[in-house]
Amino acid sequence: MREEGENRRPSSQDEERLALLAEVASLYYEEGKSQQEIADQIGVSRSGVSRLLSQARRLGVVEITVHHPLPTDGALEAALIHRFGLKDAKVLAHADGDYRRTLRRLGRLAARYFEGILQDGMTIGISWGSALYEMIQAIRPRRYRHTAVVPLIGATGAEATPESGPILAQLLAERLGCKRYQLHAPLVVESELARQALLSERQIRETLERARRADLALVGIGTTRAGYYSLVRAGYLSEEEAAEIRKSGAVGDVCAQHFDLEGRWLDIELNRRVIGIDAEDLRGIDTVIGVAGGAVKAQAILGALRGGYVNLLITDRAAARRVLELDGA
Repeated sequence: MREEGENRRPSSQDEERLALLAEVASLYYEEGKSQQEIADQIGVSRSGVSRLLSQARRLGVVEITVHHPLPTDGALEAALIHRFGLKDAKVLAHADGDYRRTLRRLGRLAARYFEGILQDGMTIGISWGSALYEMIQAIRPRRYRHTAVVPLIGATGAEATPESGPILAQLLAERLGCKRYQLHAPLVVESELARQALLSERQIRETLERARRADLALVGIGTTRAGYYSLVRAGYLSEEEAAEIRKSGAVGDVCAQHFDLEGRWLDIELNRRVIGIDAEDLRGIDTVIGVAGGAVKAQAILGALRGGYVNLLITDRAAARRVLELDGA
């Protein structure tokens, strides 16, 4: 006599449940989506997504795609380290001309490097950047209860792109299973006087002081070129204002603090209106990882290296070659 439930064929309801668990696990572990993003996509609450992930782990409905290590160019890495006195450099060897695909690969490379030096208990500062967004998507989830993520620059929270504002800090903290500090303040204020008033506000002052004491910082190396300019995409500046900044000699920014090709911080109006740590403050952080790729970013990368705003560079072959060419010109 067969025991009840023995060799029972799964019902359509069971199969639908397993399919849902597999979908949620794939979205979280393979595609790197946050629990809130998954909740919005499948139409359940965030706590519901958390329960589904717990069930998926318990039932073993988790399949991880293993990415092979990305090839790097050791000769270019050594040249960058020697030329600019860097702590380290990683240069993505593969390049196919597709900027978005290069950013995704650069993000994977940065994620593997970051995971290799990450320790529970660190305070991690983070700014903005498309490559940083891709990096976070490639980080494997963990539970680092003694780690903290802190923004290096302020934001309103209403920015138009996922790689800006407080979103990156939120995504990184969720990926690491750690605490996140908030910096709710407009990135760009109307005047230097308004900036000083905001910097005296206790929560902003304490958050930025914590950012200055970070063990390591993750920064995107910006550019003033219109199509790649994060402040324009996020709605803080118009293209006309960006053109004025370019006329002042700016080639890029770190934490929205602009510098020229020689790495000099520019004493321009915008730099005096940014709510965040100063570019000079980055020099006090032991490890500052700059992530940027593409020859279009070469001038900004060179300025950041010459200014000492970044001491560990993760980039691609096209950018590295152009940086060395520009520096030798």
